Amino acid sequence: MLSFRTFLTRGFVLFLACALLPLFASAQEAPSREIWKAGDVSVTAIQDLPHEMAATLFKGPASEQEKAKFFTDGKAEAGINVFLLRMGGKIALVDAGAGTTFQSPGRLPEALARLGVKPEDVDFVLLTHLHADHIGGLMREGKRAFPKAKLLISKPELDGWMALADKDPANANAGLVKAMVAAYGADLLPPFALGDTPLPGVTALDATGHTPGHTVYQLIAGGKSLLIVGDLIHAMSLQFALPDEYATFDMDPPQAVAARKRIFALAAEKAIPIAGMHFPFAKIVGTVKKDGNGWKFEPIQ
Repeated sequence: MLSFRTFLTRGFVLFLACALLPLFASAQEAPSREIWKAGDVSVTAIQDLPHEMAATLFKGPASEQEKAKFFTDGKAEAGINVFLLRMGGKIALVDAGAGTTFQSPGRLPEALARLGVKPEDVDFVLLTHLHADHIGGLMREGKRAFPKAKLLISKPELDGWMALADKDPANANAGLVKAMVAAYGADLLPPFALGDTPLPGVTALDATGHTPGHTVYQLIAGGKSLLIVGDLIHAMSLQFALPDEYATFDMDPPQAVAARKRIFALAAEKAIPIAGMHFPFAKIVGTVKKDGNGWKFEPIQ
């Protein structure tokens, strides 16, 4: 099992170097579309950046030959996505994109502007976990990007990163977490326990494994439900069919695999659509059904 520190110094550096390679210039307009609406809640998906994942980033029981069938020229289409929630007169984001942490800056600010959302309109930011491609967009030129937003993070996730920041001050991602905490101050709400309801109609499901407190958010409104599954999937083409394949930057691979199977089973049993932070935008939301030893994903257009 990889330690948290080994994961960060090896896996996450590889993640930044290889997995997050822009497919298009960031100047291209970020696509967005409403993917779910129930009661007074609507969810709009925004692609902060398009990306791809390399086959070399994935390990597991499958042979290299079997795994290669799920990639094109050794790569799988992916993305960095953010979800905009309008709920009961409030505006929330689920994750905040990459910001300027990568060579190509994230496009979330421009996308929000086109949707009529100003930075000061954002009331809450729910974070699935604290990797740079999920929290980089919280900061802009060293200051908070959303001046009135309150941050919601699971306790094991925040505690894990803050402990690492104390042990390894040179760790870039942990440093970014510390900067986020300092910038948002009292607007970083008391961390919630996994299983809690951090906002009305939003339940935080335990998806620990990718990181210490990785969180899936279940939205419930008007008798309907949606699962925003964070980083349960990095390469859609591979990990639905072969769910035992894990990313080398998963902190605890057995837990990450177990979380993926557990959430997929819930989604299939309850017929709940799922949406993910690294899904290709054309397949940003869909349903899952059991298919042999794996799962089949059906996009919802």
